[in-house]
Amino acid sequence: MIVQPGEQPRLLESQNRALGLLELAVNGEGTIEVPLQAGDRVVIHKDGLNESFNSLEEELGIDGLSEIVREASKRPLPETKQTILDCIAAWQDGPPADDPMEPSISIWRKSRWDTILR
Repeated sequence: MIVQPGEQPRLLESQNRALGLLELAVNGEGTIEVPLQAGDRVVIHKDGLNESFNSLEEELGIDGLSEIVREASKRPLPETKQTILDCIAAWQDGPPADDPMEPSISIWRKSRWDTILR
């Protein structure tokens, strides 16, 4: 996803298959170029985040995750990642015991100097 603070995220389609599951997961056309504007935040996450379920067995889905990212993008960059993880944990009534979310999201910001949070 690419998001300007407070705006609806732009979704990027994966150009590859599930890494680690298939021998040839990355094909020769697995690269896309997307112009970025100053202030853009690029959010890369594993599919487990949007596949999270709550106690009512409702899936968060890409729309739910996009809304969480939009709201979190209003926060200062250093707080964005934790805000996203906290909102997902609150939505699903706590983080899953067998799937820690901490390493599952990275955020970059387009600026004069690139910033990365892992």
